[in-house]
Amino acid sequence: MIARCILFVMILVFAGAAQAADFRVSFINPGGNDGFWGEVSRTMTAAADDLNIDLEILNADRQPYGMEMVLKQRLEKGDLPDYFILVNEYQSAARLLHLLDGTSSKVLFLLNTLTRTQRSLLEARGIDLRRVIASIAPDNENAGYEMALSLIEKRRGMRAGEKKIRLLALTGDTSTPSGLLRETGMQRAVAENPDVELLHAIPVDWNEEVAFARTKDVLARTQVDAIWGATDAIAFGARKAAVERGLTAGEDVLFAGLNWSKRAMEAIARREMTMSHGGDVFAGAWAIVLLRDHFFRTSKGEVYVDVRFKMSPITPANVDDYLEHLGDGNWRKIDFGRFCKTRTGRSNYDFSAAAILRAADAGDAKRSQ
Repeated sequence: MIARCILFVMILVFAGAAQAADFRVSFINPGGNDGFWGEVSRTMTAAADDLNIDLEILNADRQPYGMEMVLKQRLEKGDLPDYFILVNEYQSAARLLHLLDGTSSKVLFLLNTLTRTQRSLLEARGIDLRRVIASIAPDNENAGYEMALSLIEKRRGMRAGEKKIRLLALTGDTSTPSGLLRETGMQRAVAENPDVELLHAIPVDWNEEVAFARTKDVLARTQVDAIWGATDAIAFGARKAAVERGLTAGEDVLFAGLNWSKRAMEAIARREMTMSHGGDVFAGAWAIVLLRDHFFRTSKGEVYVDVRFKMSPITPANVDDYLEHLGDGNWRKIDFGRFCKTRTGRSNYDFSAAAILRAADAGDAKRSQ
């Protein structure tokens, strides 16, 4: 009887060992479980489950200095992970790296990476930046540019005799790198099109309700033909203000956003938005892919990997395809292993929209068998 019990315990131990994660990751999420940052966390979780990685997500809920507080609490807890995933939201990266100085955990920056100025300041203060082993960020400038062009070209097609296109831009904030790059792309489109008048570029703190209030104030004073929103949520805040004013979205006022949210896809299908640029929510998954490749790398030494991936626009021309394959938000159907260099043997990453759609399509086909 005793021998049988010992054997049973040994089986349980070996089974647990077999299921043990390959390594551990902690993500300091500047947001929470809802909205954009919630989707980033969900793609990250799906990839971590796929690739046998123990993922911990700690939410700062967009509180002032929230990421620093969350990271301090995690450091005090001890038993640190192999990697931290950090975000340079509101340019807080320097403070986060100060807190991590002297620990053994490696760092990957997600979506908003260290700026050149921050790197110089940290190096001057003796902070060891070798712990920063990778970053993953989308091409925000091109996205902002294409969003603005979609509004300009659509408006021209609707009102051929119109001398000026009056554009309102609602930006994220005045310091976050991704938002600043999107705004730079928008400004480039305006500069290339002399018939466009940029009325205002107003920061709305990445907040839908703030976007609603600011847009309502502008619409009470002047005519607006098109509204460029740094995110889908911002665009929807502006849309709400326009509808309250008695304007029709997609006719009286045009809207464009970014994030590939389902409600944006549905609005595009109804022709109420010209575009939702995006693919950035998958940066959570790509961060996990990069960390797996780093952990199982065959070369010795630390190599900083700075990955930039292109985002893609969802428009009335392709929205049905995206709704069919990605509209359910079920990221677990995607085999994220097919994106890893260490599993596929590829020499480069393919994080394109086409690759995501193929992976989702394959998942749908597998589930239907």
